[in-house]
Amino acid sequence: MILDQAWLPNCSMRRVICHWTAGAHKASSLDKEHYHLLVEADGKVVRGRRSIADNVSTADGVYAAHTKGANTGSIGIAVCAMAGARQSPFQAGPSPMLEPQWLRLVEVAAELCRAYSLPVTPQTVLGHGEVQVLLGIAQEGKWDPMVLPWAPTMSIMQVGTFFRTLVQEKLQTAAAAVEAPVLAAVDFQGKKIGDGQLINESVYAPAAAVAAKLGLPAPAAAATELALANGNSVAIETIDAKGWVDVVAVATALGKKTRWNSTKRMLTIL
Repeated sequence: MILDQAWLPNCSMRRVICHWTAGAHKASSLDKEHYHLLVEADGKVVRGRRSIADNVSTADGVYAAHTKGANTGSIGIAVCAMAGARQSPFQAGPSPMLEPQWLRLVEVAAELCRAYSLPVTPQTVLGHGEVQVLLGIAQEGKWDPMVLPWAPTMSIMQVGTFFRTLVQEKLQTAAAAVEAPVLAAVDFQGKKIGDGQLINESVYAPAAAVAAKLGLPAPAAAATELALANGNSVAIETIDAKGWVDVVAVATALGKKTRWNSTKRMLTIL
């Protein structure tokens, strides 16, 4: 995560609109008035003056005014760059948008999409220079941040599509990292007990597999405890719609000790 959770209030938002500030490589006080989040030349992300929640409604006049006619429900993010830029013939000016800076903007957009459950579509993640075409809201000659100084021949449509593709890839990569289980082996007196997982620094194994190795009846689908032969029981946790038990808790309930081998990622019940 590159965004402070305190910057992400619990509210409903419709879209993320990307910009450049048309200023220098660092955020000015004026820049902070207009955008919720800004990316400086070194990749540092700074917060604007207005909270994202201020743009849930703009009726009170207190909000980040970043896009004409489209501020309500819109998060405004910007790269600090492009002072004195000209569209045709293209000139990036003395503070050009930098590729690492633009890629950081991708990361910011992805985190906002995840935080506010926004799909990545041309209507929900777009550049200021796409607003008039994609949202049908007239703008005044806006083309930010739709020309890449390191690839100026790309069209506005190509830049927008490329940006959204990268945002989607960031989201998928993050989701895969969260979902990928950390596997661990469980050995009970020479018997392997299913495929364990490391969860919150504990080793869990399938409840049905543990019951089978201990010679116990398989727990019912809705069971919340695994009853052991000695009269003790351990809680069954539902993970990905399946029942799992903490193997150390099982060993403790059986009066047995455990040994953890971090190299092999194996928990042995002695």
